[in-house]
Amino acid sequence: MTKIILIRHGVTDWNAEGKIQGQSDTQLSSEGMYQARMLIAYFPFETIDAIYSSNLQRAMKTAEFIANKFKLEVIPVRELREIDFGNWEGRSFEDVAKEEPAEFKKFFVQPDMLMFKGGESFAEVQSRAMLSLKKIVKLNGDKKQIVIVTHGAVIRTIIAAILEMPLRKIWSIKQYNTAVNVLNFDDGDYSIELMNSINHLQN
Repeated sequence: MTKIILIRHGVTDWNAEGKIQGQSDTQLSSEGMYQARMLIAYFPFETIDAIYSSNLQRAMKTAEFIANKFKLEVIPVRELREIDFGNWEGRSFEDVAKEEPAEFKKFFVQPDMLMFKGGESFAEVQSRAMLSLKKIVKLNGDKKQIVIVTHGAVIRTIIAAILEMPLRKIWSIKQYNTAVNVLNFDDGDYSIELMNSINHLQN
């Protein structure tokens, strides 16, 4: 069995300010660095065999904390990047709600029907995320414990795929910053052991 520890990156200033990040290459805030330190202080596994990350800085830095603890190198994977929000990136949710009310409503009510101008759809994110996950599992073989550090939308689409949940319902999946999710891959099937755990922030 392969165990995949799927982790969302730490918080950024843009997260705190309500700005849309997507593939904008923002960095961890001081709070995000604290979250990452707490994550490794109370990491739920004693051994890790490999660690992969989105190649955006906020994910890579979170992954580096874990990699240093286990004396591993982070393997960057472009396909694990956050959804490309196109012309929404860098804008606040509040401004988008005022300027594009119909599209903003669709974002929460029918996310599966939304294609971001200059960006991509949630279906496209799910396709590249699942393909990347399958490649990583195949590369590492059986009886491995693998960390993947990525982003909220990516994690939600992966969980939705495993649960065979429609993408329209992805906002019912909570993902806090540095949340830990644990997936098992055994005999060709995925299962979810843990979802959205932030126990390390409550110590």
